[in-house]
Amino acid sequence: MLATVQRVSEAQVQIENRIYSEIGSGLLIFVCIEKEDSIKSITAMVTKIINFRMLDGPKGSTAYSLKDTNEDALVISQFTLAAITGKGNKPSFHKSAKPEEAKLLYDEFMSLFETAYGNVKQGKFGAFMEISLINKGPITFNFKT
Repeated sequence: MLATVQRVSEAQVQIENRIYSEIGSGLLIFVCIEKEDSIKSITAMVTKIINFRMLDGPKGSTAYSLKDTNEDALVISQFTLAAITGKGNKPSFHKSAKPEEAKLLYDEFMSLFETAYGNVKQGKFGAFMEISLINKGPITFNFKT
């Protein structure tokens, strides 16, 4: 599983020109399910993101983890994180899970995330979404499990 996590002042998802979900200060989390992923990798990613110190606190800009705060989280499924871009001029997505398999693991990821940290919203799996955000820092981290 892959994730790109950005600290944001705010973020919003629009689908068909309507606001689908939005958050204030917190984390915008783009996740990608790969072919080899399992419940184990999904669980590890939830644990990593919730416990990783990347939020502001009294000791600096990476003092608190999500679990230490009441910040918002917004999760967006994004299969293009698995793009292979090293050859030619067109991306290859052969490492991404098939949509049906990815949806099952994405739903499991969301269920685990919501159980571990209730202050979370999401985009719509498989939809064309327009994402707007104000990156805070900018601070962005990439994770792989």
